[in-house]
Amino acid sequence: MSIYDEPNYKLAKSLSIVTGRWPYQSYGQSFILVTIIWTAFTLQANAFQTLAIILHFHDRGVLLEAMAPYIIDIMFVAKYMNASYSAKLMKICFDKIKTDWTLLHNDEEKQILTYHANIGRLISTGYSGFAAVTTAIFIAEPIIPQIVNEITKSNATIPLRFALPVEYVIFEKENYYWLMFTITNLFAINMIIVIIMCDVVFITCVQHVCGLFAVVGFRIESTPLGKVVKEEAKGKISSDASYKHLVSCIRSHRRALEFADLLEDTFSKSFGVVVALNLPMMSVTAMQIITQSNTVQQILKYLSFAFAQMLHLYFDCFMSQNLTDKSVRIQKCIANVKYYDLSIESQKLLLLMTMRSQIPCKVTAAKIMELSIENFGNVKTSGSYFTMLMSM
Repeated sequence: MSIYDEPNYKLAKSLSIVTGRWPYQSYGQSFILVTIIWTAFTLQANAFQTLAIILHFHDRGVLLEAMAPYIIDIMFVAKYMNASYSAKLMKICFDKIKTDWTLLHNDEEKQILTYHANIGRLISTGYSGFAAVTTAIFIAEPIIPQIVNEITKSNATIPLRFALPVEYVIFEKENYYWLMFTITNLFAINMIIVIIMCDVVFITCVQHVCGLFAVVGFRIESTPLGKVVKEEAKGKISSDASYKHLVSCIRSHRRALEFADLLEDTFSKSFGVVVALNLPMMSVTAMQIITQSNTVQQILKYLSFAFAQMLHLYFDCFMSQNLTDKSVRIQKCIANVKYYDLSIESQKLLLLMTMRSQIPCKVTAAKIMELSIENFGNVKTSGSYFTMLMSM
């Protein structure tokens, strides 16, 4: 059984297959799924949504309501195009994950890597669940008044609305409302699934790298303190268990560092677009909360949407921060080694690893801004100021 059939990787695999981005699925299946996704997006964003803006150009409420979905559209394009553009890099990532599991030395190392994979599964499941609930609230908001109207047997006239500002000129809204409502929701779900897939794959890969660093740290702390045997004629080491062990640790450390650099190359571009759009999107949503929240369901819709935006950016920054912390923690593991009982050659290897581990691994937004908890706070604060200026 493949490692990707295990529970810890099944969510990432399933979402990647559904969106046509699983590196091991057939080209024909991938092509069909990608074509369907792009066709649905083109109809929603370039046809029905744009038509609604043209027809209601002088309606400030419609324009404001259309801005946030348009920003989501751009994020969708950035993430999905990056997934397609970086398909070869993603395949390398998944190949490395499979190989890394075969390079573990004992059960303790397997437990360490399994623990981090479990954490990745829990984070991915929680993130996906929250995104699904938020999407359900967002797309169900237009029909809640109708449901309440049916329950209370009221004769009030409820306007027919959609989750997104769209116009279907080929259908009469009164006669085909539920068909149009379903199509609109499928468009929204189409985009959200792609965004969730990209983030779940990122979470899975980052947690794997964190597990690799943890395994390296465990190996370093388990360095044997054996005797050194030298050849008198040449003065070279013929048997130094600690030296050979540390050479193996350096190779494993380098493999983890290469994986971290691969993640940066794979996701940096899309994160640049996400961070750049997050500030205006949060501001637009805040304006909607202030100016367009006339009912309880609208307040709930916009609040959950705003919280989802912040949580999306927070997860990206949190995972990058976790990667940074795990990469520099190698220094503490080296400090726990009884270096004074090692040979001079082994001590030099520890020095080399210490120097390299002082440079933290990180994921950036287009090589401009480091994704970290500190910068997440800065972006959130900037969004608050920007919203205040817009409302003046």
